[in-house]
Amino acid sequence: MSATESVAGRPRWPGTWNHVITVAAAAVTAFAGWQNRWISDDGLIAVRTVRQLLAGNGPVFNVGERVEANTSMAWTYLVALVSWVSRGDVAYVSVLLGLACTVGGVVFAMLGAMLRYGGSRRVLLPAGVLILLALPPFWEFATSGLETGLVFLWIGSSWWLLVRAASGGPVLPLVLVLGLAPVVRPELALVHPVFFAALLVLLRPGRRAAVRWFVISLALPVACQIFRMGYYGLLVPNTALAKEAGESRWARGLLYAGDTLLTYQLIGPLLVVVPLSLWACRTRRDLVVSAAPLMAGTLMLLYVLRVGGDFMHGRMMLPVLLLVLLPAMVLPPHTVTALACATVTLWAVVCAVALRVPYPQEIGPDGIADEHGFYVRWTGDPHPVTAESYLRARADPLSRENATGLHVPGTGVGPMPLRADQPARLAVAGHVLGTLGASFPLDVLVIDRLGLANAVGGHMALGCGQRVGHEKPLPVEYIVADYMAPGTALSDERFQAEVERIRGELSTGRFRDLLDATRDRLTPGRFWDNLVGAPARTAFRFPAGNTSCPS
Repeated sequence: MSATESVAGRPRWPGTWNHVITVAAAAVTAFAGWQNRWISDDGLIAVRTVRQLLAGNGPVFNVGERVEANTSMAWTYLVALVSWVSRGDVAYVSVLLGLACTVGGVVFAMLGAMLRYGGSRRVLLPAGVLILLALPPFWEFATSGLETGLVFLWIGSSWWLLVRAASGGPVLPLVLVLGLAPVVRPELALVHPVFFAALLVLLRPGRRAAVRWFVISLALPVACQIFRMGYYGLLVPNTALAKEAGESRWARGLLYAGDTLLTYQLIGPLLVVVPLSLWACRTRRDLVVSAAPLMAGTLMLLYVLRVGGDFMHGRMMLPVLLLVLLPAMVLPPHTVTALACATVTLWAVVCAVALRVPYPQEIGPDGIADEHGFYVRWTGDPHPVTAESYLRARADPLSRENATGLHVPGTGVGPMPLRADQPARLAVAGHVLGTLGASFPLDVLVIDRLGLANAVGGHMALGCGQRVGHEKPLPVEYIVADYMAPGTALSDERFQAEVERIRGELSTGRFRDLLDATRDRLTPGRFWDNLVGAPARTAFRFPAGNTSCPS
């Protein structure tokens, strides 16, 4: 038999089957994500930043204040680019783009696993992908307006490119994509060295090539970090300060991880399929390729545990789960793997149909929220994908008036005149920052009382121990001292005395340096001062008494 006849006679159905399950996984992801489409209040924070960027005001939340209120630099600029090209509503663009990235992440994850087990040469069984697709948080954070979908895409494409490189494919695309890790989300920097080390172990390129790859991989993140330090004056996004990502809170992290793992009974399915991905290894190359995402997922899990997790149910656990499931997304045919897939299928049906958070549409007792359900209930819209749903639910009366001055609703402090050097006629302070920011034009100062988008508030020492990201409620005295016009007489003498004391603090020392870094005109000299002062500025914290913790 000739070689041509041999190829022609080879059955094609294994490749067809593998394509079918890949398309099916992509379709289920798209369908489930679309059925649960929404944008979170935090997503609206990113939307306002993108709108400011498109308006020519820079990547800021407020005009005149250089504060990085978004964790993902890559997501900010990607949404801005697509919004600019499409001329679409930024919120809706972020929802659709998140869904597209999530679908792409699943496809790349499956293609990488299929290539790892021989591609189209044999039928492969869906295993780990069933675990992922059965999880309600995965459906919900396929959109949300946050960068989670982009994280899925980065993880999936990095895995696929690593397997390709290990199989003789090009290396440069992998090196470039790995370099995007901290720009997509800072903690992905933990994944970068693991995948990069696996590449070096697999290819053994020699010292010169390894150094060249390393320099290429770091070029973009180093440039972005220099920009961050010079523009914002910090080493990390302001969100990292607000959530104190450098603190160790293991007990809270264990509660957060358990909230996901126990709610969906995930330990059993993971123990069924993940070890099989190592059992299926036949060569040293297979073992290195499969071990890399498992090690990276372990590091990411340790990070989640250390920082205390998140206030959104499941969100920070999803990248961990995707990483550890990568080598088991599909498994080679065998009696053992067939039994494992059958077991996982039964669990997946039960999980998709019946397993849900014990605090639906609410904030749980540990401060973790069913974020999607909460805002669906709050807005009264099953699919709140634009700001309008949020504005209908919480219309701010100031947005319908020709209001001026400084307003701090809910504090009993009346409207006050703004400082003359402020580039705004109106300043409004509040806690629900995304909705508040969407309520007002871009030239209105929206003052965040929880520190995500407030230069002073982000540097406050922790004042509460309730929910991650909600632990720095800036006392109203600091807001008034910072934004109220000097010389304004207040009715409460004790309150005015405290405001004047704080105003004195803000005008000197570390406070003055912080405010100058974020509000002075950005000249080359200012950029350099921000750059060299970023480490000390990032470490600065101040205690604040009289904090009122949000519910």
